Parts: sequence; C-alpha cells; structure tokens
Amino acid sequence: EELLIDFRELIGEHSGDNMAQAVFETLELFGLKGRVLAIMADNASNNDTMCEALQELCEKEGVTFNACWAQLWCMPHTTHLSALMVQCSC
Repeated sequence: EELLIDFRELIGEHSGDNMAQAVFETLELFGLKGRVLAIMADNASNNDTMCEALQELCEKEGVTFNACWAQLWCMPHTTHLSALMVQCSC
C-alpha cells in the first residue's frame, strides 16, 4: 500500500541540505522520526547529499538513520541510464 504524506515546494536550490531539511520536517510533522527504513530516489548526486544530511539531522536529535543502508536507487532509472549508455556507444 502506498500513501503520499507530503508534497511541498522547496524554497531555494534543490541542494541535498534543503531537501534533507524538508524531509526531516515532514518526519517530525507526522511522528515518523526513527521509523524510516529506506528512501528511494534517482541517481542524482543531491539525493546522496540529502541522505547524508538527513543522517546528520537525525543524529542531532538522537534518532538512528543510516544513510548508507537507507538509500535505494530506482532500478528502472538505473536500467534506463544503462540502456542510454549502450545506445550511445554503438
């Protein structure tokens, strides 16, 4: 079952720090701090930074969140990027 819990406009740049702050605020709002098992995203580097920044925010609050274990990359996106690389190399 899927449920969208938040959809917000980011003010400022889409940096990992700004995205992490938005995610953290949503976790606080819905009482979900410490209950996130994984974050699925595409391979953009700001998503890596977001997970690392989210880990730092959680640590400051005494909440366990491991960016290395929690971050998942979208398999269809990865497959698409691989197909584009194969197509370009022909």
